[in-house]
Amino acid sequence: MVNIFKKVDNSSSFETDPLLGSKAKIQPFWKKPWFTLFIVILIIVVTSTIILYVFYHKNGSPNDIHYAESEANTVKFNAATLSYNPVNAASKSHPTSRVSSIATTNGDYFKKCAPFVTCNPDDKYRTFNGSCNNLQNPNWGAALTPFYRLINADFNDGNNTLRVQLDGRPLPSARLVGVKLFYMRDIRNYDHENNELLVPWGQFLTHDISFYPDDIRNATTPADLDHCYDKDKTKIPFECETAIPIAADDPVYAQYNVTLFKFVRSTTSVNFSCPLTPRTILNRNTQYIDASHVYGSNKKTADGLRTFVNGKLRSRILKNEEYCPQNPNSEFKDGPLGKSDVQFAAGDVNVNQNLAIALFQNLFLRYHNHLAEEIQTLNPSWSDERVYQETRRIVGAIIQVITYEHFLPIILGDEYMKEYGLTGQTTYDPSINSALAQEMTSGAFRAVHNIIPAKFNLMTANYSIIDEVEPSRVLLQPDLLIGNFDNMLRGFLETPGRAIQPSYNNLITNVVFKIPNLDGYSGFDLMSYDIQRGRDNGLPPYNKMRHICGLKKANKFNDLSDLISSEDIEILKSLYSTVHDIDYIVGALLEKPRNGSMVGPSTACVIGDSFYRFKAGDRFFYDILGQPGSFTPEQIKSLKKITLSHVMCTSSNLGHMQKETFRFVDHKWMSSIKYSCKSYKLDLSPWKEF
Repeated sequence: MVNIFKKVDNSSSFETDPLLGSKAKIQPFWKKPWFTLFIVILIIVVTSTIILYVFYHKNGSPNDIHYAESEANTVKFNAATLSYNPVNAASKSHPTSRVSSIATTNGDYFKKCAPFVTCNPDDKYRTFNGSCNNLQNPNWGAALTPFYRLINADFNDGNNTLRVQLDGRPLPSARLVGVKLFYMRDIRNYDHENNELLVPWGQFLTHDISFYPDDIRNATTPADLDHCYDKDKTKIPFECETAIPIAADDPVYAQYNVTLFKFVRSTTSVNFSCPLTPRTILNRNTQYIDASHVYGSNKKTADGLRTFVNGKLRSRILKNEEYCPQNPNSEFKDGPLGKSDVQFAAGDVNVNQNLAIALFQNLFLRYHNHLAEEIQTLNPSWSDERVYQETRRIVGAIIQVITYEHFLPIILGDEYMKEYGLTGQTTYDPSINSALAQEMTSGAFRAVHNIIPAKFNLMTANYSIIDEVEPSRVLLQPDLLIGNFDNMLRGFLETPGRAIQPSYNNLITNVVFKIPNLDGYSGFDLMSYDIQRGRDNGLPPYNKMRHICGLKKANKFNDLSDLISSEDIEILKSLYSTVHDIDYIVGALLEKPRNGSMVGPSTACVIGDSFYRFKAGDRFFYDILGQPGSFTPEQIKSLKKITLSHVMCTSSNLGHMQKETFRFVDHKWMSSIKYSCKSYKLDLSPWKEF
């Protein structure tokens, strides 16, 4: 911050100094010229100081950034601290650099639709649905509550219809934006510091904290969408409202006569008998990092996954290995390779979405059952319920440790980790709503899709590649994991990741597939879907997100040159009417990352804020002390030693692992820093009850 109070240099000599040494008749000091000058200067300094003091404390420092949603909701963000002070509202300052909400709608659901909840403040274990974590606001962070908003939703009509540009024209097609800015860009850049494991962990973590399904009213196939361009229709059908148009000269899809992508809007509170406006998205998962995707976000799901014997989860043996149980209620959906005979059941309803998610679900199923066995042996008098709950509690804590100690420091970098208060001992703050920000789940965290690799390798014990798997080709094909569990883990560990870059890989943005039983083609472009999802969920544009994150608000395109290249700015000019129209995720992807980080500042601030909330707003967070559910200091010390390598060694047949699981360690040149799996063992002695 610039110092607005200039220091007065009292060491310099005044021009009247020689008079003090003259032999003239000595006058009283108050009659001397220097005294008059001194009084004048003193009056000027004191008056200026008072004026500046009043201005500074009333309006903020010259570096303060002001943003007003309305005259009744003026807030102040300091560029250095991002602290939050709504006018005439009680707030609590935090010692970390953290974004706080200026949205005015976050309380609507809790005032109008939230169920009545009774809590036992002495409960040691979490509820399955996340309620009663915050005893002052027991529905905060619970399943089926809204995502938190940092800024009010941005819809054209204020409630539901997609945002348009300031000049009234529709936003450019999400597909056109992707093609113009990102098509075939930086397609062969590798990250030789980190391996491919970052991606599946990021997906696994996301499935713990977020799930909002599509609002499927008309089960149309992509080929049925041709009627969306029928100009004779007076009313646009629901399934056509957000379809993504594809240009006639599209470099990929034109030759297949694919003219649009189907896009289905998210379910809202209306789907759950809570008609809120503007459009409000409910999160069907708990909004804590609590392993709800392993155990379920409600008691019915959790009970269905239990054996009720020795605290273990249900499983089945296939090819002499333990896997998640078959889902008896699953519909065998067609994937690109046909129907899968295997449909896993887990706490996450999307366990079968892709191989990476299925891999980690099975990994932690095995780890839960291993820990339950160890704890039962350690405490043979404990009941099935106690063994189960204690194991569930430990598994949730381990996911937190891996995320904060090993994953986030790579994504954000050490500077952002410290800036957003994500290091050190956690202090619980009940004034913090842990709920996941809409700007995070529909924007910032999707920007990390830029490191999804084009292919996953299946690698044998002697490190030979037996197959290359394209992620988009094995959606809904969990059966491919059977017999390849170790091969997939080894492939993730032994393959360098995709380097940070603005574009997504070509094999998830330009997918073409034949429509089964129909004479036609369709396609899939994750970039287009990510852009459109932000619009669907009312995300504010990039310029507003820059502003709330403490960056200078751009008034013209060239003002973005602090973080975006001149070449990209020129393309943005050709796509958007004004700098205020740019989609958040588009600007976020184009930002230059800070050294040591994988993301730019407008992404880091939203990710950092969300993970600060998950940590400080969670009464059961693993290193918080003084709560009924707190671990003992000895138990915390044991948990802090855990890495993902411990989990993998226990739950697979891998023989050796590096300590830094997400780092790329080539077996040929760095085998000496891979340690025997026998050395990776969680010390459970602090859980021994005497």
